[in-house]
Amino acid sequence: MARYDRNRGMYFGSWDGEPIAESGTVTTDGTAKAEFSSGGVADFGAKVERSGEYVFMYDGTNWILNSKQVTIADYGLTVTGTPEAGDMIDVNYTAASSGWEALGKDNDDLSKELNPDTESSKNVLGESTFRHSGYEPEVSVDPYYIDPARKMYKRILKNALEERYGEGDLMGKFAEAFFTTKNTEKQTMTGYCYVRDAWFVPQSTGGDTTAYGIPVTITPVGAPKKMKISYDMTNNEATITELASGENPIFI
Repeated sequence: MARYDRNRGMYFGSWDGEPIAESGTVTTDGTAKAEFSSGGVADFGAKVERSGEYVFMYDGTNWILNSKQVTIADYGLTVTGTPEAGDMIDVNYTAASSGWEALGKDNDDLSKELNPDTESSKNVLGESTFRHSGYEPEVSVDPYYIDPARKMYKRILKNALEERYGEGDLMGKFAEAFFTTKNTEKQTMTGYCYVRDAWFVPQSTGGDTTAYGIPVTITPVGAPKKMKISYDMTNNEATITELASGENPIFI
């Protein structure tokens, strides 16, 4: 479904539909302490480029990241105190992004079940009656592996572990996109989408040896709103914007 091509559909999720600002937090374990220097968050982002958790360990001589010796200042970090072997600097970095997450990273099949509410009956005259009372759409994202690079994972993880069930915790935004054009050179697709409020409800925690999983059931609610979407396949970033006055989707 999400193959790079025109006339393809995809699903996206976001907590509020708003862009996410670049940010970072630093925690330390050991004698040495660390913090971002002035402009350090941007310097850190320039080095790592993607959201995630990055752990620096001191081996007694050098700081090590991903088994490689690094210069800590190059990452926008200032260290105070004399580090000792085993000291750790843990950086949780969030890159600036549109805030929309492409759903289906862990799935080989992903569909929106419409769950139509229908009823058929036949009277004594042999006449058949069919009644359609609407839809109850639902998307089951199973598995959904927890990954710090994902835009929705923090709240999904918190909701599952704390067993939160309030609307303020579980309500987000769901977008169903249909792409009508592609740019092979830039690896982008553009088209239109329908954005709705949706419940993102965790179903379980745990899983197999692949990763820590929290399957999520998405239940869209309310009226859909037509909007434009641009999707960059190189970084899985989607940008959703308002339609211009008088602009309508091509495919409807």
